[in-house]
Amino acid sequence: MTQRTNASATDEALRRRALRKVTWRLVPLVLLMYTAAFLDRVNMGTAALTMNADLGLTGAAFGFATGIFSAGYIALQIPSNLALHRFGPRRWLALLMVCWGAVATCTGFVQGEGSLITARILLGAAESGFLPGMLLYLTFWFAPSRRGMISVLASLPLYGIIGTPLSAVILQHTHDLWGLAGWRWMFILEGIPSILIGVMVLAWLTDSPAQARWLTDEERATVQEAVGTVPTASERTRIKLADLTERLRDARLLTFAVAVGFLWVGFAALTAFLPLIIAGFADRFNTHLSLVQTGLLASVVYVPAVAVALLWARSSDRRGERVVHSAAGALLSALGTVIAINSDSLPVTLLGTIMLAAGIYASLNLMWQLPIGHLVSGVAMAVGIAFTTTLGNLASFASPYIVGWLRDTSGNYDSGLYFVAAALFACAVLTLLANRVPPPRSAAAPAADLIEATPAPSTLSNSAEGS
Repeated sequence: MTQRTNASATDEALRRRALRKVTWRLVPLVLLMYTAAFLDRVNMGTAALTMNADLGLTGAAFGFATGIFSAGYIALQIPSNLALHRFGPRRWLALLMVCWGAVATCTGFVQGEGSLITARILLGAAESGFLPGMLLYLTFWFAPSRRGMISVLASLPLYGIIGTPLSAVILQHTHDLWGLAGWRWMFILEGIPSILIGVMVLAWLTDSPAQARWLTDEERATVQEAVGTVPTASERTRIKLADLTERLRDARLLTFAVAVGFLWVGFAALTAFLPLIIAGFADRFNTHLSLVQTGLLASVVYVPAVAVALLWARSSDRRGERVVHSAAGALLSALGTVIAINSDSLPVTLLGTIMLAAGIYASLNLMWQLPIGHLVSGVAMAVGIAFTTTLGNLASFASPYIVGWLRDTSGNYDSGLYFVAAALFACAVLTLLANRVPPPRSAAAPAADLIEATPAPSTLSNSAEGS
């Protein structure tokens, strides 16, 4: 009995050590990549404070230029994830980062609406494989019971907390430097780091646990046992048209994808318009804000969002439950949006805006775990994740344009925010309904139990320790 207890304690210590080494090796780099990707994507909202006037853009034109990012993103997302599956995460993600960094830098030299739209389409195409690739990559290293917290840690909105004030500082203090507007310098200076990080990825990232020479043999075996089968180089060629058509027949996956899309209506509107929305709220209450003050207030909105997202992911991992947690976050966002619109004081309006952001980030990472838990591993998961994010990003294409058009029509962002609140409510409803849709027989997977079942006490204990 004593020997068995000692062996169990040794195995647990090995699991903890392996998890700690994998987390510290991979999560900071993935977070850095995520921050660079989203900063290059969402800094349009800060640039708009002066860029729109310089280029003569209306609210609808700006919304279209922001949303058109999703055109290239949608078109190449599934092919990009298949390429990652074929060539491996290290080389493919490094190539994507160098490409989108170059495009983001060149955005600083656009001359009008047409060239801005072209730059945004190219940026979307270059970034298309990152988010689904990142989600797929994390499944190679972390067991399902830990992915909620890990996905939150790897996608903290540092681009909003640090990036938005930084963008505002560049915007305000580099204006007319060497004859260039501040927003041009912002795009140039924030695009270059992505190129450098892409080079770093080649040296630091490892495709799979089997190739991780920085783990001992015992640690590699422990990680591989926890995550199950990871695609090998020979398996990466087995990609067929049936892999896509089977996903199209999966009603549960389609419902999850539409729910993700509704959540991304709120996410896209938040990331594209937050500085403009805050400036609009300030005008409503006759409060003057400088560019830097607007950026700082926007960053403040993200700080509680991080805390809520971490607490929500911890709760979800401990309980082995994703559906109710995801739906509740969407409902919190919808409620916050309505409060922000109808408040008669700036502090309460900002509280509503904080609830909007907190609910979205609480749900965002957990929502991705629903289709992942539903899908089998290998090519099916690669295609399924990319398929879900593709349908979800259709909302990212439409949302900024609709919100911008409503802004031009009504003269403020209230009607656009009501549209966002309705989408978030629809997200919550569909998330609850999706789990009642029976999966196709061929899609049944052991991982699906994570969505529906309460984990055993040992799983709860491990998840809590891993958090």
